[in-house]
Amino acid sequence: MSTLYKSEPFALATTANTTIYTCPAEVETIIKGIQITNHGAGNTAVECFIERNSTTYEIAHKLISANDTSNILATTIILEAGDVLSLTAASGGVLSGVMPYLEIRSDTNNPI
Repeated sequence: MSTLYKSEPFALATTANTTIYTCPAEVETIIKGIQITNHGAGNTAVECFIERNSTTYEIAHKLISANDTSNILATTIILEAGDVLSLTAASGGVLSGVMPYLEIRSDTNNPI
């Protein structure tokens, strides 16, 4: 088993649901936070979703003030292989951020 610390920067260019991360096969991923900056002139809402086995769950919803930064997660989340994490913004082109995460990779000798 190995672990990798990574980060995934993103920019939400539109109001469409945007995939930020897809958990690879034979991996579990720990996400402690999703930091988002609103560099626009007005307040903007953002929603966070996890898709697992073709079912989508909304896990966070936050209004981010103009020229402010916020962590939209209230707690740590765990993604399993195949899970998709996505974000939707109420206004396009004003939100960007980073998601630091830890991938825990299994191998055939030490499955997760």
